[in-house]
Amino acid sequence: MVNVSVLLAISDPNVGVVLSEYLRLRDFRVDYGSSASEAFNAAAKNHYDFCLFGLDSPDEQLQLITDIRRICDTPVFALQARFDKEEQIAFYGVGADDCLVQPLVPDLLICKMEAMLNRWSDYQKRLPTVFDYPDMHFDSVTQTLRVGNDSRHLSNKENGVLLILCRNANQSVERGAILKQVWLSDSYFNARSLSVYINHLRHYIEPFSPVRILSMRYRGYKLIVETNEG
Repeated sequence: MVNVSVLLAISDPNVGVVLSEYLRLRDFRVDYGSSASEAFNAAAKNHYDFCLFGLDSPDEQLQLITDIRRICDTPVFALQARFDKEEQIAFYGVGADDCLVQPLVPDLLICKMEAMLNRWSDYQKRLPTVFDYPDMHFDSVTQTLRVGNDSRHLSNKENGVLLILCRNANQSVERGAILKQVWLSDSYFNARSLSVYINHLRHYIEPFSPVRILSMRYRGYKLIVETNEG
């Protein structure tokens, strides 16, 4: 699939090299590593459409998926020589989208990946793009923010950050997750840039609306929207 990026973390180099070459032949863009640390560092710095993890240690693989889920929602397949019921429950519990037994059938793997990516694309299209809060209206498609009587066109970065916060209103969003989605990298300089854009959004919103953007110490940010019910 053209322009689809895949992150592989496979302990067995024979499997890893063969699988990465097969995916490249099918027009996937592939980054391949053999350890959990390599995979996590790559996922923290780059955007991927899909992850395939097959590490020798199930515990290490479970921890990797847990860590990945802290920074992104990218579909993840776990690969093992075998899975018992408890292991499958554990993998699904930490956020794996499927558990595949090796040796893999390459054509079946491609079919599963394409099906998952199509469903993920449909899911993304169904996510809200327009938000109405007290004294605030935000349209992420037109990149328009109206607060009180003031209306402005947001930059791409401002729009991306505010969209993530609005889709997770009243929930904390980790700084790394925002950086991965908007900047595609969580470097120190991008993190400083994010802080600047958060301040921009606060300046636009907070003097004129009860909506607030809170900083969560050492974690990220939370958009606070108070609702009056009953």
